[in-house]
Amino acid sequence: MTMRGLEAGIVTHDGENLSRFYERGLGFTLDRILEFPQGTVRRLHNGQAMLKIFQPAKAPHDADGSGWSTTSGFRYAALHVGDATATVQQAIDAGASVLTPVTPHRPGAAFALLTDPDGNVFEILQEDPT
Repeated sequence: MTMRGLEAGIVTHDGENLSRFYERGLGFTLDRILEFPQGTVRRLHNGQAMLKIFQPAKAPHDADGSGWSTTSGFRYAALHVGDATATVQQAIDAGASVLTPVTPHRPGAAFALLTDPDGNVFEILQEDPT
């Protein structure tokens, strides 16, 4: 299995301000802003480095280890793959736990949330190349 990329995610109280910091302070470019019922995602890149900044619809509390999308800070990484179902199954076979099974969430895209054996959260993301 070959991964197509790795995208780090940060949960924050203020996505606009944090995005501005990464754009101005570290040279990232804002690619797009996606609105979902769960919150707002800002996708940025700098060369091959990719970053998601997620601001939940309900304000997160400070990190205390209780939940991946309810606390601020570095909380999950996204792995871009060609086949989310196969990747999730391979991860389960190796000891991962499923938080959210493979779920279509917009045309041509599906995601799943997994935890590794230590509880770190990974998003497995499949998107059509178009």
